[in-house]
Amino acid sequence: MQTARADMARALADMRAAGSENCALLAPQQMPRSGDCQGGYPGAFIAGAAATHQQLQQPQQHQQQDSCMYGPSAMRRRPGPRASSEVQPAKRPIQQTALCDITNTGRQGTSNPGLPLTDPLKAAPAPAAATSGSFQKAPACIIGDTTYSQATTSTRGSASSTCNASMDLDEDAVMEQDDPQTVAEYAGDIYRNLGRGEASHLPRPDYMSGQPDINAQMRAILVDWLVEVHMKYKLKPETLFLTVNLIDRFLEVKQLARNRLQLCGVTATLIAAKFEEIYPPEVRDFVYITDNAYTKEDILDMEVLMLTKLQFVLCCPTVAPFLERYARINNCTEAHRHLMQYMLELCLPEIKMIKYPPSHLVAAATLLSNKLLKQHPAWPPTMVMQTGQTESMVKGCAREICRLLEAASLEGNTLQAVRRKFSSSKFSRVARQAF
Repeated sequence: MQTARADMARALADMRAAGSENCALLAPQQMPRSGDCQGGYPGAFIAGAAATHQQLQQPQQHQQQDSCMYGPSAMRRRPGPRASSEVQPAKRPIQQTALCDITNTGRQGTSNPGLPLTDPLKAAPAPAAATSGSFQKAPACIIGDTTYSQATTSTRGSASSTCNASMDLDEDAVMEQDDPQTVAEYAGDIYRNLGRGEASHLPRPDYMSGQPDINAQMRAILVDWLVEVHMKYKLKPETLFLTVNLIDRFLEVKQLARNRLQLCGVTATLIAAKFEEIYPPEVRDFVYITDNAYTKEDILDMEVLMLTKLQFVLCCPTVAPFLERYARINNCTEAHRHLMQYMLELCLPEIKMIKYPPSHLVAAATLLSNKLLKQHPAWPPTMVMQTGQTESMVKGCAREICRLLEAASLEGNTLQAVRRKFSSSKFSRVARQAF
C-alpha cells in the first residue's frame, strides 16, 4: 500500500511538471485500492485519470450544472454561464400566456404556448378601457367571447347586452366565488333549469272546483296546522313548501273525502320529509300527531296512493331555492330574509296564490320587502337581470302579498300559525313589526 502511494505521488509530480491543469480535479475517492496495483504501478488509476482528462476536454455544461446542485459550496456560488448551444427554456412567456388564457385577455386558440405577448393579434384592451356600452365588472360578462383581436373589440358594447339577456353575468357568483356551497360556476344553469320546470309542476288554480266534499277554507286550515307540525319537528323550509305542493297536485287529480284530508296532509309531510330531511319523522310520529285518528296502515296506504297519482315526481321547484338566491342577490340581512320568508309562508294557506310560479312569488316578496324597509331602488337592476322581470311585472303579486300581510295582523284572523312562528326571536320577530 505504501509503495502504491509513493508511485501515485511520483505520477502526480510528473503531471505537475508537465503543466497539466486538471490534476487538481481528481477526487480522493478515485484513489486505487491495493488490489488494483499491478507490478507496483497504479495502472487502473492512471487509466481512470486519462479517461477523466478526456471528459474534461468536452463542454463542461453538464458537470457545472451537477456541481451547482450537488458540489461544494464554492461551486454552488459560482455556477457559471450556460453553454451557447443549450436551449434556454421559455418559462416567462408560457406563464404569461397561461394567465392570459385563464382571464380571457390573451389570444385564444393559439397552438404555440410560448407565443410572445407582442404578437400583432394581441389581447383586446382591458375591461376598464372598454367602450361605454360595457359593464365595469366585465370579466364575467366576456366569458362567452371566444376571439379577442383588434377586429372584435368594436363589438364589446353589444356583447354586454347579450350578457344581460342570457344572464351570464352572475353577480352573486362574483361576490361569493370563494364559497363552494354556492356552486357559483353552475348557479346560472341550475336556476335556468328550475325556471323552465316550475310551470310544469304548478296545479290548476281552480282545481278545488272539482272537489265535491272539501273547499278552500278546509285546505287553509290544514296548511295552517301543518305549519305547526313543521315547527314541532323542526323541519326545513324546503319540506314545508314541498308538502303544500304535493297536497295541491294530489288533490288536482284525486277527489278526496273531508275525513281523509288530514290524512293526506300528514302523508304529504312524510313524503316531503323523506325527500328533504336527513332524519325525517317516523310513521308513528304522525300517528301520534293526529291523536290516533289514523293508523300506521292508513298512512302507508295513502303514501302508496299519493305516489302513484303523482307518478313519483317529487323533485319540483319550490320557492325555497329562489328565496336563497334572490336574498343573496339583493344583499339581504338576516332580518330582511326572515321578512321575505314570512311573506312567502303567508301565501301557503291562500289558494289563490298558487297561480303564481315560485320564482314570481319570491320576486314579489323581494320587491315588497324592499319597499317596506325603504330601500332604494326597490327593484335594482341586478334583480331585473337575474329574474328577467321588471318592477311592473311583479307589482300585482306584491299587492296581493301586501293584503295578506295586513290581514295576518287582524284580530278576527283565526289562522295564526305562521304569525306565531315569525313572532319568535329565531325569526327576528318580523311578524310584530309595524310597517
